[in-house]
Amino acid sequence: MLKNNLKIDNRLSLIGLVTSQPKQTKSPSGITHCRFLLEHRSEQNEAGLSRQAWCKMPIQLSGNQFTQTIQSITVGKKLLVVGFISSHKTANGLSQLVLHAENIEFLD
Repeated sequence: MLKNNLKIDNRLSLIGLVTSQPKQTKSPSGITHCRFLLEHRSEQNEAGLSRQAWCKMPIQLSGNQFTQTIQSITVGKKLLVVGFISSHKTANGLSQLVLHAENIEFLD
């Protein structure tokens, strides 16, 4: 915990390319949700050696504050997504980490 009760215990920022068309749904309570995949590729330094890093992460946007943003998200767009991660169960019962976006920045 930091000053002003700012919590930093679950924070992730990820830059990548959108690889799936955003899919919108609405919860029974009327909350808009949008989900898409973000693919990250980079070269990282680990233990003094260069290593290729790669992941494909599901991104979820929830709430009306993203209504305009969702319209601009298309396959191939480069984004910076900042938010928190949480585990979701897939349809076949497997656990999957999902990045719940709190802020999105278009980089191209």
